[in-house]
Amino acid sequence: MLDAEFERRSPERYRSLHRVVHDHVVAGLRAATGLDRQLLAQHLLYLHRRSPLTRAFYALRAQGSAAVVPARRDEHAQVLSILEGFEGAATARLAEAWLAEQPDTLSVVRDRQGVAASAYHVLHPTGSALKDRDPVTRAALAHVARHGPARPGEQVDVARFFAGRREHQRDQYAVLAGAVSSLIEWVSRPLAWSIVVIVDDEYWGPYFDYLAFARLFEVDVGGETRIAYGNDWRRFPMDTWLDLMNEREHAGGGGPPPASLLRPPPLDRARFAAAVRAALADLHRPDRLAASPLMGSSLAAGPGGPSTGQLSASIQDAVACLGNEPKGDLLRAVLQRTFVRGAPTQEAAAEVLGLPFSTYRRHLARAIEQLTDLLWAVEIGEVRLPPRPGGD
Repeated sequence: MLDAEFERRSPERYRSLHRVVHDHVVAGLRAATGLDRQLLAQHLLYLHRRSPLTRAFYALRAQGSAAVVPARRDEHAQVLSILEGFEGAATARLAEAWLAEQPDTLSVVRDRQGVAASAYHVLHPTGSALKDRDPVTRAALAHVARHGPARPGEQVDVARFFAGRREHQRDQYAVLAGAVSSLIEWVSRPLAWSIVVIVDDEYWGPYFDYLAFARLFEVDVGGETRIAYGNDWRRFPMDTWLDLMNEREHAGGGGPPPASLLRPPPLDRARFAAAVRAALADLHRPDRLAASPLMGSSLAAGPGGPSTGQLSASIQDAVACLGNEPKGDLLRAVLQRTFVRGAPTQEAAAEVLGLPFSTYRRHLARAIEQLTDLLWAVEIGEVRLPPRPGGD
């Protein structure tokens, strides 16, 4: 009641405070480890008062505490029993095989009777023959291959199984387990795609519409249809998605993301490396940098959309970070003298650095290689760049 009255009396102040809380929870979720991640993910879900699943979240809250936690090995049998009861023995056998190979991505909610609900994610690449035996993951990876293959270092997250003991995928504990475990996977891993596989589309379809996840494919499993929703995070990145979710927390709504928020298809590793080399030469030429393929990458993304200023800043931030690597001071100095505070020629840069030209060229090649590796890690979400000292 107090929350609703605050929103009614002072909507702008309410939105401002809500954004502060939203950003605080997201920052905490990204930085947290262990069970703190589950708690913060639940906090973020409770901000979504206009989600189609709001009723389930608040019904759970009214009942008392419920926590999503990593499963223990001795709980696998209960998880498999619940799945078998709703989806049959074949699904339970597949889940058992996946759990034997990737046991660490199973989350559960417990009550006095044991496991009340569970959610399980398969992370690809797995190197496992199971990806071909399982018709759902086979279909998921085929879709990814057609519409946006994962690049080196990126993963594909398939939320493959989730169910509650009482009401299968409509069970309030299953809703909590699926939503919390998914948020944690999405925020904490270098994902190319997130794909969620459901049985009950009538119940879950509106929720994925709210999340701006696209309906990707259907696949028949033992005479029953499985439906997959998902997102290519390279096209619709996490920070942009979180901003859209913050707006929908207030206004509700649904549908696909606005076209203006989508990035171009992602660069592969070789094209990315070539674009970095070209961008270094154009670092202080915004007119030429604007044509860089990197303008569609995460390196150029800023609060107001992609910009040449943000792209240049990201590259310079990465150059500064090279100094933190073993023997990185010289590589950083070579890049700074060649590109950041560019000398008229490479010969002049070598002279300023006091290096023979052949030695300088060798160090320059190594510096560009290490810089490209770092920028690639940023692009696929493995690392986040700290700001440069002084911020210039």
